[in-house]
Amino acid sequence: MHKNRNARQRPAGNLLSMSILGIIAASFCFLNSYTGDFVFDDSEAIVNNHDVQNSPPYKIFQNDFWGTYLSNNKSHKSYRPLTILSFRFHYWMRGRLDPKDFHIVNIILHTLVCVILLFVFEILLDWKEPQIAYNAAMLFSVHPIHTEAVSGIVGRADVLSGLFMWLSLISYYKCTSSTSLFTQLIGMFLCIINSAIAMLCKETGITILGVCIIYDIVIVNKILPFEVFNILRLKYTYNEMKTLIISKTALLMRCVLLTIVCISFLLLRFYIMGFSKPVFKPIDNPTSFLENVFLRIINYNYIYCLNLWLLICPEWLCFDWSMGCVPLIHGIDFRIIFIICLWVLFGLLILILLSEKDYILSRIITISMGLLVIPFLPASNIFFTVGFVLAERTLYIPSAGYCLLVAVGYKLLSICMKNSKVLSMLYCILLITFFARSWSRSEQWKTEITLFQSGLNVCPLNAKVHYNVGKNAADRGNTQFAKLEYQEALRLNPNYTQAMNNLGNLYKDEKAYDLAEKVLKQAVNIQNDFAAAWMNLGVVLTAQKKYKEAEECFITAISHRNKYPDCYYNLGLLYLAIKENDKALKAWKIATKQKPKHKQAWTNMILLLDNIGEREKALKVSNQALFQLPEDPSINFNTGNLLGKMDQFKMAEYHFKKAINEDPKNPNFYTNLGVLYHRWNRFDKAEEAYRKALKLNPESTIINENLNKLNNIKLKRSNAT
Repeated sequence: MHKNRNARQRPAGNLLSMSILGIIAASFCFLNSYTGDFVFDDSEAIVNNHDVQNSPPYKIFQNDFWGTYLSNNKSHKSYRPLTILSFRFHYWMRGRLDPKDFHIVNIILHTLVCVILLFVFEILLDWKEPQIAYNAAMLFSVHPIHTEAVSGIVGRADVLSGLFMWLSLISYYKCTSSTSLFTQLIGMFLCIINSAIAMLCKETGITILGVCIIYDIVIVNKILPFEVFNILRLKYTYNEMKTLIISKTALLMRCVLLTIVCISFLLLRFYIMGFSKPVFKPIDNPTSFLENVFLRIINYNYIYCLNLWLLICPEWLCFDWSMGCVPLIHGIDFRIIFIICLWVLFGLLILILLSEKDYILSRIITISMGLLVIPFLPASNIFFTVGFVLAERTLYIPSAGYCLLVAVGYKLLSICMKNSKVLSMLYCILLITFFARSWSRSEQWKTEITLFQSGLNVCPLNAKVHYNVGKNAADRGNTQFAKLEYQEALRLNPNYTQAMNNLGNLYKDEKAYDLAEKVLKQAVNIQNDFAAAWMNLGVVLTAQKKYKEAEECFITAISHRNKYPDCYYNLGLLYLAIKENDKALKAWKIATKQKPKHKQAWTNMILLLDNIGEREKALKVSNQALFQLPEDPSINFNTGNLLGKMDQFKMAEYHFKKAINEDPKNPNFYTNLGVLYHRWNRFDKAEEAYRKALKLNPESTIINENLNKLNNIKLKRSNAT
């Protein structure tokens, strides 16, 4: 390594351009994911998230990442409004959710992050080791651990946060390297703003302020770890400390300011959360629920080993590492050896950091370790419990520190080895291998079928993987396989209430009500606040005509989830079954108030009011429904029927035609239009409508009877003339 500590070498223009092109090309290892679907968490965070599509924009800043109000006890407290805004921008541009748009933007953002990271590495290396910076950036570009963050659309939070974290560090570099006070102030301001934006993309963005402080101390002011250690041990005299403080006044002011900003951001974050923390269950993070503190620490350290191993050898990658994927250590276990190796490795690095022999190496390792460890702290369970065992996307930013360490090691080995060409070839093989692994892994993220199957290959004992495989099979209509997978999930985790709920629904759809009731009752006994299971149990009991029990289930479900339009809809069906029409209408009215586009509730209100002779009220409700769902064929169809009965033929015709325009293959629409024309004495049009209906449904006796009646009328009129 270069020994001139003051010289700042910038790569030549052509070399820099080639480096950037190489990094861009390398980052395209995830390119084949652009044709992928919305998979796994994408459905919850994007497809089913009203904040992405139609809720008022201000709601984005009140809700968590999944669209739940932050103060709600069900909220995960993940506050990432700017990431949700980026999703909403896609929807605003397209008018629909096209996964290809989301994937392309993720890939572009990752490429941009990789290019900017080259300059970040140059800054962290004090512009003295361009080759190390380039090698580290190339490794970061192709690392397979990034697949979840890039190929999974939800990973946009990590990539966006990383982008603004690097911009924050570059701004801080401008602040520390400029002699102009104005530039220093602008640099500090941009550093703080970018860190705030990074935090609003994902919570871990705040950690860049810690990296900036380490950079300022170690690289800018060249204060080495052993010097800090000596200060803490009070080895300096009063005069020496006074001289040091005076000489480092600017450093202290910057560090104090960043610390104050960091604390302020954290307090603001807790204020937005309502000073409450998310509530997780043992299935989310079983280690955190171990009562024995020593065993908890051992298991946390083993998870750290797994994180490091995924950075070293990213062969076994899984979309979810919970529920048996990582068995807990309860006593003497061979895996403790890996924990010992981890701390031996860190011990060696600390010895190097505290060494006074190689200032440059000590500084580089310190900043690399800072970049690796500090962004990982929010996922470490040290400061607060997280809702996962291990999540690959949380390694997106920390992996930059790892890549820098590897590049430094590569440079040291090449200096020590006589034949560095062999080492260069091995490094190229590593990059090619990682590129290929990233390419194949991003292919697995394209569909839920391939993603969940890959999870089974890595974690066959993971109940959640089997649950997701079953859910995907059920969505595709393969109910028998879905039941087997849900049953396997329950074998691995007998208290898995979500699997019980879905299995109960499959039994319900097969009309195996006794089995459905048994499974759903088991689910609510284990998790009393499981609103969806209570509702589904109510549906099953209604089908068995156990109306009193069913009503209690629906009311219990609503008590656990105040805004539950589907539950109110099903409660309305129960009241309809026992002929309590007023209660049914009231329940459906609440359903439409909570979910204005709940077409089943609107349709049932229209039909019920029509059946009890309240046609004026029914027409009023239908107009309200059309305001919310103007293009819905069923609403238009029922409105047309209602208007036809009220002899408003022209308006009825308009709504029938609108229904047909939206759903031209529904024979009922043509049949009722024919009846309208029949009553309207427009016999030719009636015959035309009946024949179109008959073409779609040739076996219909009703259509044939209506057509015969029409022909008889036309025949009588013809004979009369």
